Amino acid sequence: MEKKFFQKPTAEQLSMCFSQMTGMEVPKIHKEYKTDAPTPIRPVAEYEEMGGAVISYIGTEAPDPEHKQLPPHGARTFGIPNDLIIKMQQLEDKNAKPVHIFILCGDKSQREPIIASLRQTAEQENLAFDPDLVHLIPWDSDTYWTRDFAPWWVKYTDKEKDIYAISKHIYTSLGGGSVGMIEGAEEVNPREGSGIFRCNDDYGAVKISDYFNAPIRKWNKASWGGKKQPDPIEPHRWFFSGLLNVGGNYMATSKGVIASSYLVATQNELPTDYNPEGPDEKTLDSRMNYILQQTNRFLGINTYHVLADPTGTYIGHIDCWGKFLSDTKVLIAENEDEDINEGLNEIADYFSQHGFEVYRVMCQNIYVPQEPEEAATTAAYTNSLILNKHVYVPLSGCKDRDEEAIKVYQEALGREYTIHGIYGKPETPWLGTDALHCRTNAIPRQIVDNWLKSQNM
Repeated sequence: MEKKFFQKPTAEQLSMCFSQMTGMEVPKIHKEYKTDAPTPIRPVAEYEEMGGAVISYIGTEAPDPEHKQLPPHGARTFGIPNDLIIKMQQLEDKNAKPVHIFILCGDKSQREPIIASLRQTAEQENLAFDPDLVHLIPWDSDTYWTRDFAPWWVKYTDKEKDIYAISKHIYTSLGGGSVGMIEGAEEVNPREGSGIFRCNDDYGAVKISDYFNAPIRKWNKASWGGKKQPDPIEPHRWFFSGLLNVGGNYMATSKGVIASSYLVATQNELPTDYNPEGPDEKTLDSRMNYILQQTNRFLGINTYHVLADPTGTYIGHIDCWGKFLSDTKVLIAENEDEDINEGLNEIADYFSQHGFEVYRVMCQNIYVPQEPEEAATTAAYTNSLILNKHVYVPLSGCKDRDEEAIKVYQEALGREYTIHGIYGKPETPWLGTDALHCRTNAIPRQIVDNWLKSQNM
């Protein structure tokens, strides 16, 4: 049946929604903040070598209103389709090590039906699949948006050894209502964070960290029956940035450069703010200088690009319209709306002026469906996942646009990369503000290898 849609929201309507949610107008400027403060660490970029992918298998029924802190229960779902989970194992790539799939799920009995479902899909689509690469992390998250709350990794070298660490932010939900949303969060002010309505998401990074580090610490303390103890395994460290943030509004290069929208400035008030409910440019500037200081200390950042989101959507995440493809390349969306596209063109020019090779991809407008159950598939092609030499791009079903998006990625990254187009699930389709990048995250290869070694006790 053909879906019917309301008239698409205008740029002004989207901007008004943003203003109502944040208490401020959409900033009109893009700005670079720099520091030469020394730091021994650097952020791990999405396009570096990864050994694992983290996803969530969540309940679909909200908890009792008297116990809003509990995770959703009832029938479970992935936010991504089975074929993506299988393809992320990368078993078809004979020249690379496979990728392990780590699933946040507190019910260990779910592993068997998960494996059965994945195996069935693999057989139907003639895909290679290894059930031994699937692991359950015993924790139930509130949502499947692992990008927003999963660990951000940093790296440094000590005595010629690579040391990894997690830089933990305070996950702040934006409300809006969706699968797994905790009842009562629909009207939450985005400046209210610390997991108030998604406390299980906020604690997800801790549980992921414990899952990888606990067996390593056990290995290092073990008694080996009088024999020489094997070489200790390096556990990862733990940093806490103290910043309210979300992973969808964070992109980083391996050279200490990050970018985000101004959402990060609206979420992080300072005690010295004169007007926190409606911050002016001077207030935003002081906030960004503080954010730069914190990201320098805990992420190893030397350059911070903060950008005005021209789409004006309620979510304000940079991955809806921008993506670092390498240390020198960036992908910026184009839009059918002339006003929005003018803003995206300005961002493309901004990155070009700062030395980046800029690529563009046309993304459909964000349509509003007539009925809640008729969620529109619009596919922000920038909301993709780079996982080793593979890129997983959300498809919209618009053949010409989908093919052009694949072509742009191939042109930007070259033939050494394999570009996979992925359709969303009908019940959890890709949206203009939420696609597969939002619903996945990755774990560095060395973290996974260290963990695997600790399993051999």
